[in-house]
Amino acid sequence: MARQSLFASYEAEFQDLTLSIIPKLESSFLGHSGEQKRVDIKSTQIEIEEAEELVGQMELEIMNLVGSEKAQAMPRLKRYRTQLGSLKKDLKIAIGKVEMENNRLELLNSRNDTNIIGASNNSIDYDQRSRLLDGNSRLDQSEAIGANILNDLRLQREQIINTRESLMQADTHLDSSQRTLKAMARRLAANKLISYAAIIVVISFVILFLYIKLAPSGSGK
Repeated sequence: MARQSLFASYEAEFQDLTLSIIPKLESSFLGHSGEQKRVDIKSTQIEIEEAEELVGQMELEIMNLVGSEKAQAMPRLKRYRTQLGSLKKDLKIAIGKVEMENNRLELLNSRNDTNIIGASNNSIDYDQRSRLLDGNSRLDQSEAIGANILNDLRLQREQIINTRESLMQADTHLDSSQRTLKAMARRLAANKLISYAAIIVVISFVILFLYIKLAPSGSGK
């Protein structure tokens, strides 16, 4: 009877452990954080090891049972062995699901990081392209302004050349006018001399005429 009670005690502990293990395995530890999953998996592994030890203890105890007690305990022990094997199998499956979930999350995080980096690179490329386009636009504006300045300078140079040519022509005309005026002055001076000479000649003739006219004749003496 004492052996049966000891077997029943191991049996009760095994059943309590399975009641704690089964819900965890059925949920596959999903819905928990990464750290909590590791804690739950570790505690479940320990509980399954304890359940395995209890099955081992029941195997030892059943050897000491006799008669109907042993006959009744054997099917239950066999069921516990099968249940223990199922728990181990379910634990492996649950761990596999957790690993797959972790890998999926890592892949998603990696993709998100890649997308963030890609978006950042795209933003940098867009900024660089914007700055490049802005620089090209400013360069075009500078070239246009430079071309306008060069065109203005060319026009001013042409105006200066035209003005200089006009001044040279005016200077030439001035020289010609000065020569003409000098020639006219010389002619006027010559004409004055001729006029003065003519006047002197006329006056001389008048004086001579008056002298002859008014002078006493020789017969009167």
